[in-house]
Amino acid sequence: MIAEEPIFVNCSFVEKDQIKKLGAKFDWQRKKWFIPVGLETEAFNQWLPITDKLLNQESLTLHNLLSNVQTTLLDKYDTYYWVRAEIVHITTNFHVYLELSDYDGQANEIAKVRATLWKNKAAELIQQFETQTGMVLKAGLKVLLQVQVEFHTLYGFSLNIINLDPSFTMGEMEAKLNKIRLALKEIYQHNRIIKQPSDFCKVAVIAPQNAAGLGDFKSQADVLQKLELCEFKYYSASFQGKQLITDISAVFKRIGQVHKQFDAIVMIRGGGAKADLFQLNEYEVVKAVCASPLPVIVGIGHERDQTLLDEVANYSCHTPSLVISYIASIIIQNAQYANQNWQLFNQTAKSLLNQAKIQNERLLMQIREQNIKQLHNQQQNLAHLMQAIKNDCKSQLQQAKYQIKSLMKQILLTDPKTILNQGYAIVRTEKDKLITSQINAKKANYLTIEFKDGKVDCCIKE
Repeated sequence: MIAEEPIFVNCSFVEKDQIKKLGAKFDWQRKKWFIPVGLETEAFNQWLPITDKLLNQESLTLHNLLSNVQTTLLDKYDTYYWVRAEIVHITTNFHVYLELSDYDGQANEIAKVRATLWKNKAAELIQQFETQTGMVLKAGLKVLLQVQVEFHTLYGFSLNIINLDPSFTMGEMEAKLNKIRLALKEIYQHNRIIKQPSDFCKVAVIAPQNAAGLGDFKSQADVLQKLELCEFKYYSASFQGKQLITDISAVFKRIGQVHKQFDAIVMIRGGGAKADLFQLNEYEVVKAVCASPLPVIVGIGHERDQTLLDEVANYSCHTPSLVISYIASIIIQNAQYANQNWQLFNQTAKSLLNQAKIQNERLLMQIREQNIKQLHNQQQNLAHLMQAIKNDCKSQLQQAKYQIKSLMKQILLTDPKTILNQGYAIVRTEKDKLITSQINAKKANYLTIEFKDGKVDCCIKE
């Protein structure tokens, strides 16, 4: 490259002689060495500024470079390829535009590319896919695409979609289900074998907030709650999207902390795209249902929809409306049983009462007969006892009379008059106190001696 104008170089003091020999000149005003006009610059390459180095080399325009890349790709990748990838974004604007990604074993994104499904094939391929899989082609699905490499100098690298294999997506989905079944093998049937609720008094309900299916459920549930037949406590959770696993796992954890309050857990959401419902087939969600200490009742989607939750739940209904109908039927059935039992109880009670009345009347007759007989016997016994008492009283009375006569004789023998008549005398003090000894007589000043015919007062002298 020939210098068309002076080019200043980055030269150290020790290198000045070297560049001087190559023809460089020194600018005393700027105090820098430079390559004069018309001199070849290649020999000065190591001292040139970066921009000048690049100019000194062969360069391409961006278009030239990208055109070379385009030619290389078309030459080397000029056929069709079957590619496995996950749809992370999809939009329709006349044509269908997709963003595809690939992930490693740790779910790290390792590749991403744009892809286009042109309008002339889009309708046919998408209809075929939805018919065979029963799902809408949307983000989150793993697909097998037949593609052609496309590189445009203006729009960059992309893939043109030639064909779409629905069976691969179905196989990927089934493989995921089998992987979850195997991982949860030890507890897969745990919730299913729990005894189904025989009655519903309080139920925990997990559902997306403001979902149509929740409205269908509440239309009947509110009636039951208003009649105080069953209480429902609602927990909101996402049933699709990034928050699905976190929300549902957290709700099951909250319910598990107070599970003794409830008779069952209900999981409901209305119908939707099969791909949306398939998002519920996540390991953490299925495990939460399997490990629940309460029986779980699910009503997700339409009659044709089926998820792993239907396999592991204690009871599965096709729709939210069928879930509340099932709960209501159990409550009504129990009420009917209660009414039948009450009627049976009343009939049995009346029958037992009639039998008891008959038995009582029979027993009353027996009691009366026995009472009359016992009364007659008692009267006879009483008559015998009265006669025995009379006889005994007479005998005791005669004995008492005899004893009284004997006692009277004894009393008469001890009567003072009787004693005086026998020649004895009674000695008293002036205070009428009996004197029975000589010592006491000597102590008294006056004595009165009573005889049978009178008393004599005496004065005691020493």
